Amino acid sequence: MTSPIPSWLALLVFATVFTTMFSLGLMLGREQMAAAWQRRAVLAASLFAVWVPVPVAAVICVKLFGIKGVVAAGILLMAISPGAPVSLRRAIEAGGNAAFAPALHLAIVTLAVVTVPVSLAILAAIFGKDLEISPTDVARQVFFAQLLPLGLGAAVRALWPAAASSLEQRLTRITNLVLVAVVLALVVVLWPLLAKVGWTPFVAGIGLTALALLFGAACAGRDAPARPVSAVATAMRNPGLALVIATVNRLPSEVVASVFAYALGLVAVVTAFVAWQGRRAQ
Repeated sequence: MTSPIPSWLALLVFATVFTTMFSLGLMLGREQMAAAWQRRAVLAASLFAVWVPVPVAAVICVKLFGIKGVVAAGILLMAISPGAPVSLRRAIEAGGNAAFAPALHLAIVTLAVVTVPVSLAILAAIFGKDLEISPTDVARQVFFAQLLPLGLGAAVRALWPAAASSLEQRLTRITNLVLVAVVLALVVVLWPLLAKVGWTPFVAGIGLTALALLFGAACAGRDAPARPVSAVATAMRNPGLALVIATVNRLPSEVVASVFAYALGLVAVVTAFVAWQGRRAQ
């Protein structure tokens, strides 16, 4: 598959994601491991919500509404690609436990090395397609886009905690602005393909994300501080990982537009959810 995204824009996307994850790493400390252990039952339930209900709902959606081709591919690839880089930030902004959110995110992206190839194999069997991705391909994307910058940020915090706190606040403001600019640039570049795939992946992104928020919140049970974290982590999907799968399997370039349109619908719903949580907290 020849990418419809210019190399300069792809590089800017990677740099923005890397910087975003580095800024989040500046918040990480030993308390995250303690939070994971204290909420291990909620952690397990949240991981289940991430891996099972969302892909199942996506398959039902595609089958029920007769969605086919590149549009269906984009929807399904997003459904099995958890752990978006910005999900950690959104979970914290939603008022979730600031210690539990990183622990859950790290568990999701680390275990994606196993869950994504398995999920893709199941999809291939259901739809009779020859699709595959190796754990190495997944690990490479997760490591360079998320684990490496998170680790670097955590190391800076461990060595210079005061400086890390100040730097994190500045980088957060900068990366939030750059992320908006990157999304707008992608809309302009991908517009011909977006027009070609239509509104279906965008609408699917809205519907499946709303369901995922409900699944995630329900799996957190009565643990109120963990509920928004679980909801956002379940809803957020990783477009970068979905595109790696598409590239490895040489899917048509229109799949990129389908993945991006789903991501736009996702962002709209999660942004509304975070704003609603903020108003509730006030």
